[in-house]
Amino acid sequence: MQPTTPILHFPNDLAQATAFIKAGECVAIKTETVYGLAADASNEDAVRSIFKAKARPATNPLIVHIASIADMKKWARDIPSKAYLLAEKYWPGPLSLLLKKQPWVSDTVTGGQDTVVLRIPASNDFLSLIKAAGVGLAAPSANKYKFISPTCAAHVLTSLHGRIAAVVDGGRAEVGIESTIVDVTGEAPCILRPGPIDRDSLKHDLQTEVTFKNNEGLTVPGSVLQHYQPNTLVKMLSQNALVQKRFTKGEGLIALSPCTWPLEKRNHIQLSSTPKEYGRDFYDALHQLDKQGLSCIYIEALPNTDSWFALNNRLSRVVALG
Repeated sequence: MQPTTPILHFPNDLAQATAFIKAGECVAIKTETVYGLAADASNEDAVRSIFKAKARPATNPLIVHIASIADMKKWARDIPSKAYLLAEKYWPGPLSLLLKKQPWVSDTVTGGQDTVVLRIPASNDFLSLIKAAGVGLAAPSANKYKFISPTCAAHVLTSLHGRIAAVVDGGRAEVGIESTIVDVTGEAPCILRPGPIDRDSLKHDLQTEVTFKNNEGLTVPGSVLQHYQPNTLVKMLSQNALVQKRFTKGEGLIALSPCTWPLEKRNHIQLSSTPKEYGRDFYDALHQLDKQGLSCIYIEALPNTDSWFALNNRLSRVVALG
C-alpha cells in the first residue's frame, strides 16, 4: 500500500509506469470504457494486489488486456473462427471475448475457471503500457469493489488513493461504461455482460443468433447483483412518479427528461436522451452527486428498448438493495 498515489502523464511518465508494472505493482490507467487497474497478468502476486486494492473477491475473474490479435494464442486455446472475426472487427475496442484458457494461465486471473477473458483496449496510453511492459495486463475497473466505476483520474483517487502505485491521467474515458463480454466457447455466441457493442451488431457480423446467458455456473466481471453503487442510497423513479415527486433539500436527481424541479443546481443533473452520450456521462453524474452528502439520489427510469439495454443493466445494479 502506498502512502500517497502519484498522478502520472504519458508519454513523459511511461517509463515510471512500466517500472511499477514490472515490480508487480498496480497502476490505474484509462481505457476507452472506464479506467482500469492494471497489473502483470502473468505475475500471481501482482494479480493478487489488484484484488487486495479493490477488496474484490478472489472468485471474480479479471479481463486480460493484450496488444495484438496474435497475442490471443498465448492466453487462449481452441480459438474458434468467430473469435477472430469479432477481434478483427472490434479490436481495439469495447468488446471482450471469453475463451478457453491456456494451461499456464493462473487461476488467480480467471477466478478458478477454465476460461479467460481477453480484450485489446482502444486507448493509446493503455496500449503503450502493455507494449512497454511486454506482458498482458489484467485490469478490472479502478475502484473499490461494487463502487461507481471511474471515468477520470479523480474518480480513481476517490476510492483507491494510497492503495495503488500510481494513476495515469489520460483525460476522460470516451465510452463511459464497461465492455460487452461475449462467450465464444460454445456453438452459439452468448452475451455475458451487455455493453457498447449490442446484440444486433454481433448478429449482423456473425450471421447467426446471439443469445444472453443467465451466467449459471459462470462468473464474469460485473455480474454481481449489487454493483457500480455510490455510498448514497439510490432509487429509481418512473417518469410519471418523477412528475409527482416533491424533492427535499437533501435529495438529488439524474434526469433524462427536460425538467424544472425545485432542486439546487448542483443536485440536479440532466443527461442526454441518446444512449451513447448518456452512457458516457452516467458514472460521472453518480460521482458528482455522491460527493454532495445527500440522503438519496433519484434516477429517472430509462426507455425499455434494445438501444438502452446495457444501460438498464447497469442501472438495475446501481439501485439493487441488499
